[in-house]
Amino acid sequence: MSLEQLKTLRKRRKEGATIALQKSKEYLLACEREAAEKYNELQQYGQWRLQHQEKLFSQLQVDSFSPDDLGRYMSNIEGMKVKKTQLEEELEAIKLKYQQAEKNIAKRKVALSIITKKLEKLSEIMDIKKKELSSGDGLKEEDVIDEIVAFRAASVR
Repeated sequence: MSLEQLKTLRKRRKEGATIALQKSKEYLLACEREAAEKYNELQQYGQWRLQHQEKLFSQLQVDSFSPDDLGRYMSNIEGMKVKKTQLEEELEAIKLKYQQAEKNIAKRKVALSIITKKLEKLSEIMDIKKKELSSGDGLKEEDVIDEIVAFRAASVR
């Protein structure tokens, strides 16, 4: 593989990593919007629940009172508690997705940084090679590729 081919390959990897990072950021924004919507829904439900609960209680006081009425009232109250708990759990799940998206962005930024550094190093090596070839030192492209492979092996350790 020539240096130009390697450079083209690294540019494609950088483009892919940039696109992946952008998609991750979009997903993070979607999670943020979803969390805000769910929080608003929870707040609105809390207000509605309070009003509805007061209405049910006042109806219980006004109407003739029977054990069945109390049972329905208690089941309504329990249903509202369950709904509130469900909304809170959904909000927590969204928060976890948001945190995971933040971690994913951090990983993708690191990957993009590494790819960018490798591309910059390759560009520097190609510039040095061009200068050496123009000055007549006579290094072959295979020698430069061998140097890159040796450098890469040393940096992996």
